[in-house]
Amino acid sequence: MKNILKYIGIFISMIVIFCITLTITSLIPKEALTKKTKESAEILNEQTNNLIIYINNRPTKFDNYTDSLMINTAYSIDNTTPFYSSMVARKNYIKGKTEIIYPDTTGELPSSSKYKTINQVGDLNDTVNNDVTESFEYGRYWHGYLIFLRPLLMIFNITQIRAILFVIYAILAIILLYNIYIKIDLGTMIIFLLRINNM
Repeated sequence: MKNILKYIGIFISMIVIFCITLTITSLIPKEALTKKTKESAEILNEQTNNLIIYINNRPTKFDNYTDSLMINTAYSIDNTTPFYSSMVARKNYIKGKTEIIYPDTTGELPSSSKYKTINQVGDLNDTVNNDVTESFEYGRYWHGYLIFLRPLLMIFNITQIRAILFVIYAILAIILLYNIYIKIDLGTMIIFLLRINNM
C-alpha cells in the first residue's frame, strides 16, 4: 500500500511540476520570440513542408511540417493567460487580431481556409507576419516541448536549434556506445554501431 501511495504521489507531483514549468515559460512575451521566429519562418518557407537531404547517398527527410507547427504553437502563446494558453495550445493566434478560434478535433490539425491543403509552413509564415484571422486549438496533445522551445526561440532560429539537437544527439550516442562497451563488450558495441550506420 505504501508503494502505491508513493507512486501516486510521484505521478501527481510530476504533473504539477510539468504544468508549473509550462506556465512559467508561457510567461515569456511574444515579442521576445519574434526575431528568431521570423527567421525560422523564412528558413522553413524556403525549404517548404518537406525538405529531403542526402546523407551517405540515403535520403533523409526533415519534418518541416511538424517543426512549423511546433514553432507556430510556441509563438502563438498568449503570455497574459499563460496556463490556459499553454493548455489549449493554439496555432495562428494573434491577440486582438484573431477572429475565429476553432476548438480541437480528433482529425488532423487544419490550416487556414486560404490554403486548399494542410500547410503548416504557410501558416507559420502568415502568423509571424500578422496575416491570419483563424486560429486552431491543439489541446489533445501535451506540448511539453514548449518548456524548451520558447526559451530557445529567444536566442536561436530553427537551423541553430537543429544544430544544438544534433550535438546533444551525438553526445548521447557516444555515451550509449560507451555504456554498451563497459556493460556488455566491444563486439556488441561494434555491431550496434554498424547497425545504426545501416539504418
